[in-house]
Amino acid sequence: MPTTLKGTLRYRLRISQGGTQVRLRFSNEYGDKPLTINGATVGLASSGLDAAPGSLKVVTFGDNKAIVLPPGAPAVSDAISLRVTALADLIVSVYIDGLPVNFCPDNMPASDQAAIENSDTTRAEHLTNAKCTFLTRPVVSAVNVLSADPGKVVVTLGDSITNGMVNPKSGDRGWPGVLSRRLQNAKVSVVNAGIAGNRLLQSMPMFGAPALSRFDRDVLSVAGVTHIIVLEGINDIGTSGPGGMFGDMPLADPQEPIGAYSQIIARLHERNIKVIGATILPFEGAMYYTAEKEAVRSKVNQWIRTSKKFDGVIDFDAAVRDTASPGKLKADYDSRDHLHPSPEGYLRMGDAIDLAQVSNSRFRRSVGVHVRA
Repeated sequence: MPTTLKGTLRYRLRISQGGTQVRLRFSNEYGDKPLTINGATVGLASSGLDAAPGSLKVVTFGDNKAIVLPPGAPAVSDAISLRVTALADLIVSVYIDGLPVNFCPDNMPASDQAAIENSDTTRAEHLTNAKCTFLTRPVVSAVNVLSADPGKVVVTLGDSITNGMVNPKSGDRGWPGVLSRRLQNAKVSVVNAGIAGNRLLQSMPMFGAPALSRFDRDVLSVAGVTHIIVLEGINDIGTSGPGGMFGDMPLADPQEPIGAYSQIIARLHERNIKVIGATILPFEGAMYYTAEKEAVRSKVNQWIRTSKKFDGVIDFDAAVRDTASPGKLKADYDSRDHLHPSPEGYLRMGDAIDLAQVSNSRFRRSVGVHVRA
């Protein structure tokens, strides 16, 4: 059950491209009560959740250090002078009072997100007494990096397979992190708009608004967006059917995710944004797998590959499946829940993307700032 936190939330966030200033976006968009930010800082990361000595900067909002976010509202900070390089990690700390959070089991160490109870540690370079948190909609929802030479921006829209996990060796978050690293020299930024548990058409508060509902906020509002990669739909399929995690429901019709993709494509093409479809990964052996749901996944993937509605296709399914049992993830790429990729699986996904699809465009080039969520 969530715990109401009075204290500090600290995040380690990786950006795509460098610049001379940053601007933070804070969110109470899933809250039903006002959220007070009593103070915040941003700096360069050292090891773990520590900040590099002397790098912390105070975050302000119209020159004020505190701000109240109404229910359902975001807030954007003043621009902060902080020179950052491509693929740099930032430490952002937020002192709040009364935010519901979920703590990890005691044996899980804090990694890229942590809470420090009953203390304002926003100006502390070294962090102590931190507790791991999870499944909490982040208070810090985006980092905008201002640059004199903005390039293309790719938004990756999806669920937990897009949100990903941080690779302890490379620091890349899922396949979008791998893609960001591969695009570093091409001056292409990657914005990770994945939310764990997210679905195309239905919502639960813990798992965010459905993709079609959050699309304007999480995709179209991103400054300079030129491309989007869509990898979503497995939760729409997996949570459907009788005896599911949300009770008895009709089995998903393949036309439902296909209709959602079609809407996404139409709304993006109105803005001259290139949209790339990604096939849904195998999930045989996962908690919500059935043969009937596998048939739905196969039909949806067939449409993604052959409809020619997308401006490009990334066949993640082919990249990570077991060739002997195509309904399953390859063992090396399986995190062992038979649904989410392992670090090796995320690396394979990121490496399977044809960079020409996300660095070239037949549409006009947009101009804007680099953004990294």
